[in-house]
Amino acid sequence: MRDRPHGLCNIVVVSAVAAVALSACASTRISRHETGSGHVSFDPRAVAWSTKIGGNAIVGTADLTTSNGESRTCAGLEVRLVPDAPYTRDRIAMLYGTTTEGFVDASQARHVQQRADAAVDPAYARSHKVTMCDGQGRFEFSKLANGTYYVLAPVVWRKPGAATTDGGFLMQRVTLSGGETKRLHMTPATRVSSR
Repeated sequence: MRDRPHGLCNIVVVSAVAAVALSACASTRISRHETGSGHVSFDPRAVAWSTKIGGNAIVGTADLTTSNGESRTCAGLEVRLVPDAPYTRDRIAMLYGTTTEGFVDASQARHVQQRADAAVDPAYARSHKVTMCDGQGRFEFSKLANGTYYVLAPVVWRKPGAATTDGGFLMQRVTLSGGETKRLHMTPATRVSSR
């Protein structure tokens, strides 16, 4: 396995949390009966629209500012694009408490991942489109069908000698149509990473 900038531990944590659904918690709050119930089943037909080739694109960046003022990006990490469906909304709400845009700290994401209802249908994980964030923290998805997606971007790192990762996970809902390109700068507007 080739060496990656943020280490294998980060890749494993990112992949595990992304499987949960990576899916400042922002404006639209979801009531408890709507959030993360784990009772919604994944239906591949609900995301079949996203497999079509389209003319839309998403380009963006993802970054956090640490408590000591240092900027961190998603460089070298996987960014996921998840098609909207009832199962997707359930998973996103479980982690972020919202389905619009949000941030969850890495420690909180680990806590959610340990919940009994956090198991993920493997077919759901296969419905994600995945790209790598480049060295400047930029990512791009192209040839996207019209529809609503969730962009899930990790900004995590591991300090030397630390057992767990710092940073967190950003989420943004995006609706595309008519061959447009959406440009995102994903960062917690009112949050600073806890470390």
